[in-house]
This record gives sequence, C-alpha cells and structure tokens, in this order.
Amino acid sequence: MATFDVSVIAELALRELKSERVMNGNKNSPYKTIGFRTILKHFGSIGKLHVNNDMLRNFLEHQYEIYKDDKKLAWRWQLIRRSTELLIYFAATGRVDMPPLPKWTKRDCQLYIKPNKEQLADNDNIYGLVWRTRNALKVFGYADRTIKYYDLSGFAKILKVHEKSGTEVYSRKLCAELVLNAQKQVESGTRYRCQGERKTAALLDEFHRYGAIIPARLSPFYLVSLNPEFETLVEEYGNEALFSGKLSAVTACSAKSIIKGVLLNLESAGFRTFDGVTLSLMGDVVVKTAANHYKCGADSLLHYVRDFLKYLYEYNHIETDFSVAVPKIAAPFKKVYQGFADDEIRKLLAAVDRSTLIGKRDYAIMTLAAQTGLRAVDIINLKRSDIDWRRREIHISQSKTGKALCLTLEVESGNAVFEYLINSRQDCDIPNVFLRAEYPLRALSPAAMRSIVRKYMAIGGIETTKQQRYGFHSFRRAFGTRLLESGTPIHLLSQLLGHTDLDSAKPYMSVNEQGLKECCLSLALGESGNAL
Repeated sequence: MATFDVSVIAELALRELKSERVMNGNKNSPYKTIGFRTILKHFGSIGKLHVNNDMLRNFLEHQYEIYKDDKKLAWRWQLIRRSTELLIYFAATGRVDMPPLPKWTKRDCQLYIKPNKEQLADNDNIYGLVWRTRNALKVFGYADRTIKYYDLSGFAKILKVHEKSGTEVYSRKLCAELVLNAQKQVESGTRYRCQGERKTAALLDEFHRYGAIIPARLSPFYLVSLNPEFETLVEEYGNEALFSGKLSAVTACSAKSIIKGVLLNLESAGFRTFDGVTLSLMGDVVVKTAANHYKCGADSLLHYVRDFLKYLYEYNHIETDFSVAVPKIAAPFKKVYQGFADDEIRKLLAAVDRSTLIGKRDYAIMTLAAQTGLRAVDIINLKRSDIDWRRREIHISQSKTGKALCLTLEVESGNAVFEYLINSRQDCDIPNVFLRAEYPLRALSPAAMRSIVRKYMAIGGIETTKQQRYGFHSFRRAFGTRLLESGTPIHLLSQLLGHTDLDSAKPYMSVNEQGLKECCLSLALGESGNAL
C-alpha cells in the first residue's frame, strides 16, 4: 500500500482549505489546532511520519477507544475523525470537498475499512467477500441509501457473527443461523421483519458462488423446494407451454405453482420419482391437493395437472399415462367478491400524498385502474407508446388473453399519468410507464401493485374480511359493476373489459344485486290467490 508524508499532506490540505475558504482565514482553525495537530503528534512520537491508509485507520480505532465513553469530548473525537478522513481523501484526490462520513461505530468501522490485497483475492474471506459484494451493488446502480440499509441490517451483522465465531472464512451456516434467529424474533413479535438479513445473506451467497449479482425477489421464507428431478420436469413443461404459445408467461407461472403443490404431496407420500406410482395413488394425491389448497380453483388445478401428466407421457418421461387418473369435473365452488364502492375509491385516492414522487405514481396507477378496469399486469406492462394522447386512447395487447384492446383515456386518469411522467418518473430508457421508485430501476411487480392497494386501504380505513376481500382486482370489479348499473349491455361490457368469452362477465352480474332485484317479477298474491 502506498505511503505518504503525513506532515506534508497536512500542510497541503491546510493550504487548500484556506484557498477554498473553508477556514475563512482563521489561523486557529480546529482542523489545524486539534485535528491535524493530534495526528502529527501521535505519529511523530512513534517516529513514523510516512504513513498509509491502514495506519491512519488504526490510529482512528485507538482514538475511538479513548473518547467513546466521554460524551463531553464527543465533539473532539468527531473533529479528529474528520481530520484523519480528510487527510486520506486529500492524499488520494488532492481535493478537500470530502462527502459526508457514515455514522461511526466499531461495527461500521470494520465494515468500511477496505480489506488488504490477500483478503480481497480470497473468495472465502468474509471481509473481502462483503467488500466486493457491496461494490458490485454500487456498480449495478443501487442507491446509496439502499446500500446503507443493507449495511446496517445485514452486512454488518454478518461480519459480527463471523467475528464472534473467531473466523474470517465465509460460512453459509453462520449466515443461515443469523437469518433463522431473525425470523424467530419476527414470529415472537419482538420485531416486524427480517428482510434485511435474508436479502444480504442471499446477495452474499450469490456473489460467492457466481461472482456476480442478478437482482431478484426472494421467495417466501417457508417455501418448500421440489427435489431436482421433479423441479426439472416442471420447468421443462413450463418452458414448452410458454414457447409453444399454449400459455402466457403469467399463466405458465401459475400452472407451475399448482403442479408443484401436487408433486409436493406426492413427495410426502414417499415418492421422489414416478417409479412405483399407481393410477389410484395419483388420483388420491390430486384430490387431496384440490381439497386442501385449491377449493376455489379446482378446475384450473385439474386442467393444468392433467396437461402436465399428458406432456410427461407424450415425451416419454413416464411410462404410464397418469392423466387418466385426474378427475374430469370439479365440484362447482365459486365465491364472487364485490369491487370497491364509489366512496371507498374516493377514500383510496384521498389517502395519497400527491406532493411526493411516489404519491404521484400511486395516484396515477389507482386512478387509471378505477377509470379503465385494466388488470394489474396490463398496467405494469403499459408502455408510453401505448398511449395516444391526441385521441385520448390506450392501445394494448392484453397479457392474459393476448387480444388487442382499445380504451378511452379519461381526463382525470390522463392528467394523473401525465403529471407522473413529467414531474415524477425517473429519466431512463425503460419503456414501461410505471417504475420502481428506487434503484435499480425496473417495472413494478404484481406484489408491488398489491402493496400499493394495501397501503392506502390502511390509510383510508378500508378493512378486508373473509366475506369481503379487497385487492387490486377490486378496481376492475368496481368498473364492471358501474358499467352494468349504468345499463351497459353485457356484450359491450365484455368488450370494454377485454373478455374473450361472455361467461367471463357473469361475476359482474352476480354482484349487481340491486339490478337483479329490479328485474324480478312480483310474486305478491291477491286475495283470490292470483298473482297481481
């Protein structure tokens, strides 16, 4: 590591501070009389005026131990620290415009001290691994506040558990124990979440394995994985269905999730392959899965599982066609939930703080959903090129059906989207209209859309019960119900909602209870017993 004469650097830094008018010509500047003087006195007493960054940081560690318990002299410690960091910064850049320093604790100090060459070169060294992982996040474009969140909630804690264990070798076991302990605290109610530990442990492990980071959402904490053979078969089926055009990306994901539930139950019965599985056993497993998990979607379960098993048989992955063991008809079970009432939509929109960047985005999203009835996935995929501002129209290809759809862009939602695009949306090449508020920039996820609704429902005092559930799709239900109540013919309602089948509009007829009552014939009887 390069060394420099600390007395020379201190003199040059003082001149630069004066020239930049940081010291305002004051000869008794605290930098000179307290900060630099303490540094020079220390290294002069040990006869080492040629120093490097590690020596200066070790000096800081020593000074911290001296002043940490004396609150009255905390200002002096801060001045010595800033002066030392300024010398390091000036020696490297020749400038004195040093950025704000992170909060100092022993933990933070260890986290922010750059490891030596040997530690950085060793992929298994925890200090080098954490340092390189944090740099990878910076290169990828993560915001400073996001990295600081990971620092305090994850990386620093990971370093601490390794330090307590007396090892510098990266340990997945220690990281897993840290995450499990955090999860137990969440379950006991002593803390709200453990996402910081989980995310940083996952990032660290990914960088240790592959030397790179690909941002992705974490799976649920207690998510059970299939054995490798079943997992491979499910992925092959999903890819074939996707590339052949049989299923859309969203539907393929749902189908794989349903099939996984069946195969997990098959694993619970003691089978990790299809060897030894009988038609009777397969039928029992499918019925058990449908009864326990998919009471409201048994039709979809039977369809996708049957198609999956038929795929395995046709491509010679299994010798028996187990698709014949899947029942043909599911027992009818369907509950229709109402959408938001008009006053509830007003409460949601009124709950948004439109003075903030996120508020402008969320207001535009909910206003657009309320006035167009678009599905969440179609709002996520909405491109700037899909909006015809001159004609006040939106032209999209629906993600669920693949069918083209043209909708009128109302004044309120159009103004809200325009205000977001002009005053709030980050400037980037991503074509989607609505983006994450933080880096790395990308389109919103379905989970983010659900979170937006839950957030403003809580602010607006709108509650969800088992009998009446609300979510982002409630905007679409409310839109369809309003159309029906206004006298819109069912075939036109189906077109406006982008349905490919008139039967898809039946739920909106079910929730329009008042309209159905008005259509009923009177059964009041007169005294003669004849209908009036």
